[in-house]
Amino acid sequence: MSRIKVEVVSRNAPRPRKRRPDPEKRAAVLQGRRTTGARIYAALRWLIKPRVLTWGASALVFVSVAYGTPHLLVTYRCIDGGRCFECRYFGVQGMREQLGPNWDCPVVTMLPVNWAPLIARVMGG
Repeated sequence: MSRIKVEVVSRNAPRPRKRRPDPEKRAAVLQGRRTTGARIYAALRWLIKPRVLTWGASALVFVSVAYGTPHLLVTYRCIDGGRCFECRYFGVQGMREQLGPNWDCPVVTMLPVNWAPLIARVMGG
């Protein structure tokens, strides 16, 4: 019987072997074209990737759809008893009129988005 001698060279594990690239994919990359699956994957990865810009934009869209956009009080008319009958606000979509829940005019308020003008502008009408 032969004797086997084991010699430990390092504590670290051996490096993994490098995989050779697929020649068809390499040719596609060199020509600057992507396959359809690669384009879909890249688009999904860009949407899902956690970045400050994409998550911040998503949060702004959610807040504007769910609660509205902030508007600042510009002019108002009230009676001596504290009941107001006209409040005009300036915001993202220009001047809008809105009364508060208790016939008052808060200085800053969240008004819902008026979708009709936006849809008309997008549709080209």
